[in-house]
Amino acid sequence: MMALDDIKEMIVETRRSEAAVKPFPSGVAAGDDRVGFLNASEAGRCTRWLWYDKHGVAGEKHQPYGVFDRGHAFEHWLDTYLDAGLARAKGRLLYTGLEQKRLLLPDFRLAGTPDGLIQWEDRSETVLEVKSHGTAQNYDNGPSEMHVRQTELNIELFHETTAHRPEDAIIVYGLAEDYGRLALHRVERRPAVFIEMIGKAAAAFDANSAATVTAEGVVTKQCVICPYRSRCAAAQAHAIPAAGTGGLNQATLRSIDRLIAARQRAIEAEDEATRARAEIEAEIAATLIEGGASKIKRNGYAVQLKTPTNGEAVLEIRSA
Repeated sequence: MMALDDIKEMIVETRRSEAAVKPFPSGVAAGDDRVGFLNASEAGRCTRWLWYDKHGVAGEKHQPYGVFDRGHAFEHWLDTYLDAGLARAKGRLLYTGLEQKRLLLPDFRLAGTPDGLIQWEDRSETVLEVKSHGTAQNYDNGPSEMHVRQTELNIELFHETTAHRPEDAIIVYGLAEDYGRLALHRVERRPAVFIEMIGKAAAAFDANSAATVTAEGVVTKQCVICPYRSRCAAAQAHAIPAAGTGGLNQATLRSIDRLIAARQRAIEAEDEATRARAEIEAEIAATLIEGGASKIKRNGYAVQLKTPTNGEAVLEIRSA
């Protein structure tokens, strides 16, 4: 006979060490490199939080294994019945269970693992995102902004890494105490999120210190759950000197904080997009030169490599 506390610890430790096969089917391999990528589930997270995370800084870590497993259990339940329902409606549910796949863009350090892809009878497609929650949260009136960012990035990852072309997504929220208590919200495709996330990844991975990275968690109220909040407070105090408020009230100042954080993300995204474009165009030019061609025309675009006698080669790309 074992003491009750010992039994409890045995169960949790077995889960922590992953000594048993998880009861939920998944095609995602264990041990995937999450630290080296900005993952879709992190797309809405405070950039300074991400900087600490990606640079291996010790934080107040807590792995809520029960919450993770609750989510997997609800996802498996939903997939089972959604798949059967779609089959009757002449649709299909892809990228779930053992067919689930992590979508990677290593050059941009972006990755995501969508919960599924719905293919409708007319062959149009919709990304699926599944979330479980407790009674403390209510998503009847709208989805979480963090979940929206995650879903938007997953839509773009399908476009960038597969032949699928979803133009929207559905977030399904299920109450943990009653799976049948569902709240569904549609998220339209927003291609600009791709450039935003390239900039966010650049800030999270390449900034020299946490103090130089935007701490938008103050605005988005993530500080209460951030494992680095004590470190961040110290870094912010060191980097930002005391300043006057201009006589503005706190609500107005918070609004300006939000706008400044958005502006900084836009600048970071612009710089990263310029660098990425230059690298891509150089590779196109090199490929044309290696193949002995100066111009091509296909798939709605035309590319021409002009080589002046007294200057560098110029690449022109236009719609055809």
